[in-house]
Amino acid sequence: MIFLALSMAGLVQSGQAQTFTYRTADLCLGFRKTGNYQENNEVVVDIGQASGYLGLSIGTTIPVPNVSPTQLSPGSFTSFANLQWSVSGYYIGNTYAGYPKYTLWLTVPRAVSSVQSTPPTRLSSGYQQTIYPGIASIFSGAKAISTSVGVSNQFNTPFFEQESIANYPNYILTDFMGSIVDPTQGTLQDTWPEGNLEITTPNSFSGSVRSDLYEVRPLTDGNGNPIVDPHTGTNGPAYFVGYFQFNSDGSMTFTRAASSTSAPPPPAPILSIARSGGNAIISFATTNGATYTLYFTNSVGLTHAASNWPSSPTTLTGDGTTKQFVDPANNPNRFYQVGAH
Repeated sequence: MIFLALSMAGLVQSGQAQTFTYRTADLCLGFRKTGNYQENNEVVVDIGQASGYLGLSIGTTIPVPNVSPTQLSPGSFTSFANLQWSVSGYYIGNTYAGYPKYTLWLTVPRAVSSVQSTPPTRLSSGYQQTIYPGIASIFSGAKAISTSVGVSNQFNTPFFEQESIANYPNYILTDFMGSIVDPTQGTLQDTWPEGNLEITTPNSFSGSVRSDLYEVRPLTDGNGNPIVDPHTGTNGPAYFVGYFQFNSDGSMTFTRAASSTSAPPPPAPILSIARSGGNAIISFATTNGATYTLYFTNSVGLTHAASNWPSSPTTLTGDGTTKQFVDPANNPNRFYQVGAH
């Protein structure tokens, strides 16, 4: 795996140009053509902080900033056909309140434009720590090229960088987004385990293509403790933020949207029962956001479905910790189940 620090070794520097800049939690939009369709350039665009997209109201559509159709074609590519693109970002600082280190933002291509993609799986903090350097290297590679170019123009701005494949073969988007095994696939040097992150426009491109933006908070921290995603819970998948749409005229928009996929049901809890005085204490681990109901019966009721058993009027809401129901009935012939939904 090749990751790039901010070393400018071998590159000519100039202090006069307004060079490409970036911050942690910025989103990076990358364009390239590969294989038989490879051309002379690739493009990296800083489209702003992730919070700017998360903060939009559901249903809001905005133009994607810092890139114009003419910068892409004819400026950087001969056409918009066979163009691979993706959006990625990472967070490793302490300026986003409530965000765990190694949170990622990634796009997943839609197979059908009108159907949301499957949300990615959240991974451990240690695993996501191995993924973010590829994204960071896309940004730092663009900055290195920008500094070397040394002249500000529409293809070298603080937000847009046209990357010459011939002049900067070790700093371009493909070096960090492409797979080691197959550089035409966008897997962040094979650190991303769930397939290609890039969507590709068709050879005869008309209409539009869409790719979904997800916020991927780690599943667990560095000590193995669960991290609760405020949107999807303790064990839920990545959070769907909305979708990017690239149109055949080269324009691009982002739409803030609500997920159209159903969250998986919480797992059935494993119960531990103890007695304290005349009370039965029913303990179990919970899933964040799940609702728990205590059902009980005697030996006669065991022939009936648990959903038909009497239930406690009190419910509990899971938060990833161990919860308890306390049943004051002093009845040794009582059986319990806890339902989760």
